[in-house]
Amino acid sequence: MRHLSRALGLAAASALLISACASGADEPAGDGTSAAGGSGADVQFEAKDPLTIGYSVYDLQNPYWQSYAAGVEAGAEAAGVDVVVVDQKSDQQQQVSGSLDLINQGISGLIVTPVQPSALPSTIDAAHAAKIPVVIADIGTAGDYDGYVLSNNYNGGEQAAQHVIDELGDVPGPHKVGVIELHAGSVVGEERVAGFVDTLSEDDNFEIVSSLDGNDTVDGGFAAAQDMLSANPDLSVIYAANDDSAIGAQRAMETAGKSVADGFMLIGFDGADGALDLIEQGLMSATVAQDPYGQGVKAVETVLALLEGEDPGYDDAAEKTIFFPVEVVTADTLADFRAARAEQD
Repeated sequence: MRHLSRALGLAAASALLISACASGADEPAGDGTSAAGGSGADVQFEAKDPLTIGYSVYDLQNPYWQSYAAGVEAGAEAAGVDVVVVDQKSDQQQQVSGSLDLINQGISGLIVTPVQPSALPSTIDAAHAAKIPVVIADIGTAGDYDGYVLSNNYNGGEQAAQHVIDELGDVPGPHKVGVIELHAGSVVGEERVAGFVDTLSEDDNFEIVSSLDGNDTVDGGFAAAQDMLSANPDLSVIYAANDDSAIGAQRAMETAGKSVADGFMLIGFDGADGALDLIEQGLMSATVAQDPYGQGVKAVETVLALLEGEDPGYDDAAEKTIFFPVEVVTADTLADFRAARAEQD
């Protein structure tokens, strides 16, 4: 969900802040540069010497973005290029100015994990003016970005639903299911829920009886799960669109006398350490794990491909999007998953 650029001055960038470009890129130029634009201006990307990639990261206090940044650094090291990582500390204005600072430093590519996607167009325009490709690393997009790397969230929801079907499909039902959504307007949350609902709805042995906003937090997940368990004492499955909500749901299950050991299924999404600990303790069934480190490496590869005028390998060319695989982690696969993650450290 990242961006690098050598930029216009702050006054010019401020003027660009109010402009928004339609998404879209022209075909690669094929001579070591790439044409980008969508607003009518073709941009020939330029690899400067020394080649440096900038990563404007959401917030390095979050372990997920720590891992993403580590992947960016590893990808840059493997390619023999320099990288500058700037922590924007969840501050939208700081990210706008910080990204412009990266552009002014003469970077060749920019990776951005946006605090607010709506603030991206000005940064992208400034980067393009400096012949810098911009790759968005997760969260969401806006403007005329050149690549978007994120987890395959819809497929993650599909995998979660299939795991439920595999575990309970032969047990007479119908089984009542609750869904804890991410905050309203979260595109990734909508995809995670849609993949789950679409897949589970194909099996008559399951009935989704409640779908509530968990506000992405432990407390929100607790409140949502408490409400759905109170209204549906015979609920047998909760799917939460992130692990914090699932952790909160587990506490609500405990209060209601429900447990995974007795056959209740609780599935989260992210692969966070707290969720992995609950799986190890037998208090949570599974989580759909993302790979932020691998996405970081891929974001660097995407920037370099754009600088070379090569096709980055978009899964959705119209949206310039690359979907990164996710996987379901259960008690049976937990040890192998943790071992693989440890190798990234």
